[in-house]
Amino acid sequence: MILYVIDTTLTPPTERRFTTYPETVRYLEGMSKRAYGQTRKERMVLLEECGHGYDDTNSVTFVRSMADQFEMGVVRNDAGVNRRMKCDITSAELFQKSEFGD
Repeated sequence: MILYVIDTTLTPPTERRFTTYPETVRYLEGMSKRAYGQTRKERMVLLEECGHGYDDTNSVTFVRSMADQFEMGVVRNDAGVNRRMKCDITSAELFQKSEFGD
């Protein structure tokens, strides 16, 4: 699975692609610093104070908060053409597990 993020914290805005979810989360941490001047931990403290709950081991709360401000999703290969599909990448990652089948 290929994940993408449109990084509008860069000039010009740039599409970044990743092959793993943890790699994407690490990149989003850098975007958080550029966009909000906050580390992931600082951002999560703010989100928790606003009632969003704590972050789990898969960074769901953090990633979804970043998805509220930045476009991200998966890259699908349709008939040989790579197309971006905006979606919840935390759910897309979850459904890659073998127990969900093909």
